[in-house]
Order: sequence, then structure tokens, then C-alpha cells
Amino acid sequence: MEHYFIEKEHSQSDFFEFSWQFLGQNFIFKSCDDVFSKDNVDYGTYVLLKTIQKKLVIHGNVLDIGCGYGVIGIVLSKIFPQAKITLSDVNQTAINLTKQNIDINKAKNIVEVLNSFAYQKISGTFDFIISNPPIKAGKKTLLEILFGAYEKLNNEGSLVFVIKKKFGEDSIKKQLQKIYSSVEILARDCGYYILQAKK
Repeated sequence: MEHYFIEKEHSQSDFFEFSWQFLGQNFIFKSCDDVFSKDNVDYGTYVLLKTIQKKLVIHGNVLDIGCGYGVIGIVLSKIFPQAKITLSDVNQTAINLTKQNIDINKAKNIVEVLNSFAYQKISGTFDFIISNPPIKAGKKTLLEILFGAYEKLNNEGSLVFVIKKKFGEDSIKKQLQKIYSSVEILARDCGYYILQAKK
């Protein structure tokens, strides 16, 4: 995944679109070869969105960190139109795709799209930080996203994220319990775990 942090030039032929359905709604996403899960929404993101839709009410200021081409933030904007959603990613191509996908899917309540590594260029605080974090970018990056969220959450705010058991779900949970007031497993599905850490 190191390549993800290195910008490359693209020609128009590198880009393509695919459609995806969730809760009876059809979404169209523009993508390209060097973004995560380039031609289909990955199962971890699906489990995360399905769990949030069933178990949480998303409101207030929301951050989708490591947004890729924008799936999580865009889908949440449709399910929770009262929320004010910010999306961020370190990769400028992903940011450009996210902006296009916001327009394609007519997502109205997205307030900002930012190019930022972890929280470096993100101001303000949030009621929810939601992520399918870039595990393959390395544990250091993963921990910066998960532990850095604490200072960016409002009181009683929540970090909600997906992680595979084989990538250390149990040890990550134990580490988060040292700083967050509670850490709960919201769902398990095919080795994917959805965790909610409350400030």
C-alpha cells in the first residue's frame, strides 16, 4: 500500500464507473486502478455501513477518515440527511474521485472534502468518526487514525470502524480501552468486526 501515498498522473482512460446497491438505493462510483477496492465496494465497508444503519443514529458533525473514493460518507449522507459530513483522505486522486462521486450521487449534506494524512489538516471536532482504516498502510498509520480520533471527538462522541480479526481486532480493542470510556463490538461478520469506541 506504500504506492497509495505516492501521487501518480492519470490519463482519462484510467478511470471507470461501477454501480452498487445498498438498502434499495443505487449508487454510482467513479474509480481508478490505484485506489482501494477499485471496482466494487469491499465487504468490510458493507458490514460497517449495514451495522451503522441497524444500530446507530448518526447525527451532528461526522468525519469519514480514509474515505477512498467516498463510499462511506456518501452512503451515510443518504441514510442520515441531518448529519453534516466531512470526508478526508491522504491520496489526492481519491479526493478528486470523492468530489466527483458526491456530485454523481447528489449527496447534499457533505460539508467538506480534505486532503489530509490522519488528522493533520482536519480542524474542529466531531460527534462521529467513521472509518474502514487502511490496514495495509501499516500499524503506525492505523494507530494514528484510531488513537488520534480521541482528541477530535466531542464529549461522548464515537469512533466507529471495521477491522479484520486477523489484523489484531482483540489487541486493538484492548489498547483502545486504555483511553476510551468504552469499547464495544457492534457486529461480527465473516471475520470482520465493527467496533465502537466512545469518548
